[in-house]
Amino acid sequence: MTNRTPMVLYVDHDIDERILVAAILGARGFYVRTAKSALNAMELVATQGFDVVMIDYNLPDMTGAQLAQEIRAVEPAARVILLSVRPHLPARELAYVDVHILKGSLFDTIIETIHDLLHSPTLTPESAA
Repeated sequence: MTNRTPMVLYVDHDIDERILVAAILGARGFYVRTAKSALNAMELVATQGFDVVMIDYNLPDMTGAQLAQEIRAVEPAARVILLSVRPHLPARELAYVDVHILKGSLFDTIIETIHDLLHSPTLTPESAA
């Protein structure tokens, strides 16, 4: 990772959650964009490069797991965090997700996870070969 400000996309249909998360992450040094739906998120992903995408599982137009798969198709290097009120999700729901975090976890835990993802090596098709 370079010294530039890490870019985070936070996707949640709840406006209060979007405002809160954007404010907290912004205060911790992240550049944050928000999206209210999967469609809105995909429009942003197609035009901007995000280092981390945080997705609420319950979106109005598809699940967060489905959105993670769509994002990986266009931005394979993006780090994806799935937030869910369900502590356990089936493996197929997590196939395109780097980390599953229980919604309502401490922000320090979420921020630490983002930092860990930003400093871990990215697996690209070239490095996997």
